[in-house]
Amino acid sequence: MSNFSKIFGLAGTAVVFAGMAFGQSCTGASSSAAFVPVEETTAQVSQLTFTCTGVAGGGLLNVTVYLSPALPITSKITASSTNTTEAFASVGTIVAGVAPAGVQGILSNNSLIFNGIPLAAGANTITISNVRVNASSVAVGTGVPPSISETAFTSGPGIAVPGPTATTTVAYVQSGISSKAFKGTSAVGSYVTGALVASPSTSAASFVICNPYKPSTSLAASTATVIQINENYTTAFRAASEAPQVTGFGGGPTSLGNAVTTNDRFKLVFSNVPANVTLYVPVSLIPSQNGAGLAKIQLTSSETGAFAAVSASSSSSVAVAVYGGGLAPVTISGGSGTAVFDLTTEDLATVDQFNIPVFIVTTANSVAGSATPFTVAASFAPVGASQIPNFVVGGSTTQLTGATFNLCTTSLLFPFVTNQLGFDTGIAISNTSTDPFGTAGATAQAGVCTLNFYGAGAPSPSAVPLPTSAAGNSVNSGTTGAVVLSSVAAGFQGYIIAQCAFQYAHGFAFITNGAGGLSQGYLAGVIPDVNQVSRGANPFGCTAAASCAVGTGEILGN
Repeated sequence: MSNFSKIFGLAGTAVVFAGMAFGQSCTGASSSAAFVPVEETTAQVSQLTFTCTGVAGGGLLNVTVYLSPALPITSKITASSTNTTEAFASVGTIVAGVAPAGVQGILSNNSLIFNGIPLAAGANTITISNVRVNASSVAVGTGVPPSISETAFTSGPGIAVPGPTATTTVAYVQSGISSKAFKGTSAVGSYVTGALVASPSTSAASFVICNPYKPSTSLAASTATVIQINENYTTAFRAASEAPQVTGFGGGPTSLGNAVTTNDRFKLVFSNVPANVTLYVPVSLIPSQNGAGLAKIQLTSSETGAFAAVSASSSSSVAVAVYGGGLAPVTISGGSGTAVFDLTTEDLATVDQFNIPVFIVTTANSVAGSATPFTVAASFAPVGASQIPNFVVGGSTTQLTGATFNLCTTSLLFPFVTNQLGFDTGIAISNTSTDPFGTAGATAQAGVCTLNFYGAGAPSPSAVPLPTSAAGNSVNSGTTGAVVLSSVAAGFQGYIIAQCAFQYAHGFAFITNGAGGLSQGYLAGVIPDVNQVSRGANPFGCTAAASCAVGTGEILGN
């Protein structure tokens, strides 16, 4: 019998709570949930509204708001001694950001407590505003965006029956930004006039370090990359004019801050930039590629603080207008540097896309060749600041591949050499990068020539430096390195490709019979620099600079 008594007792308790749920004084919870960026630590969720029926004569209402998931609440603290925040519970209609009455919320772990909200008898509209959260821990994917919900537990002498409101979605979380890197040469001409630009080529830029590069010579030639900043949904990018939900209330403080300090900003962090490479970015307004270019970004001096335009460089090496204005250098230290762009104008009706061209300036032979490209990480900004807005470098931030800087080379083909049947071959390679042509001539270079053997009796290893008297077997500018085949590849017969780490190498081979018989000499063929032009099967020779720039075959004896 005792077990049955317990069962009936539990059943009775359930009926009581069920009665409270159906008869509670606060109902009708609703919200116009919108997207918030997963990268933001101060993301403002939508207002939660519900109706509470006050007892006769009125009274006070207490509300505790719980979040699901239990994210950190980042509404601004106005009194650190009590953890009072700018989160606000108001009664009545909010007009132009001002509420007629209400109280500020007290932060308690991952919840907000609003005590002493004044209620009148009958129906009262309660609105929970100014709730900001750190959304960066929410896991977003490619499916339905995850949600953030609020549940308000109501109690106090102002209502007859306490209880929770229905759990209500107040935000959906989504990546706010995505980015890509492009080469950009096909669209560079439009940058000069500030016109909108179609998406450039996706191939990474590649530069040959023996050539100088600067935008004033050729925009296309000096475009290291184009960074495309893409908005994932129409309201992901926000200007400082973002409307706060509640800024004040009757009988309380004249103002609640709850406003953003700066526009959203975008940070480009460059890494692995070689020494003696200077990167330049535009200082003028960059229009969005979408929505007739109404949204615009502009280079600013820092992540935080007021917008501060950056002056264009006065250097003659970048004397060119890009997007209608000049260029400014990115300060590089230890291979890293940062450029920050401010969203000066927003367009909440369009998914924006900004193309930021990055140009390089180098001088000939001043950059060390490397197979590792420089990289760019594009993210929201500011990151790690104590302000609204504030962001993290999150999952949407990826390393984008920039340009590579290849060594300058000359490849020479010796189509037949032999050290068999009494014959031997003399090989000579001259470094002709010293000439009498002054400023119109070549730039003096130096480097090692490596002989690669293909045929019968090739040495092991099959790549042998051309021996010279200079340090490291370098062939200095204005000198000739020579070798007899028998001294480096005795018994070999076949062909040699010499790879010289400088331009303007030319070669000569002389085959002779040691007994004083037959002999023959010839000029080595010049293979187009494979760092600039692939060695394709085009039957037309590299006879002019213009044709060589687009890729050709080879003419022996060049």
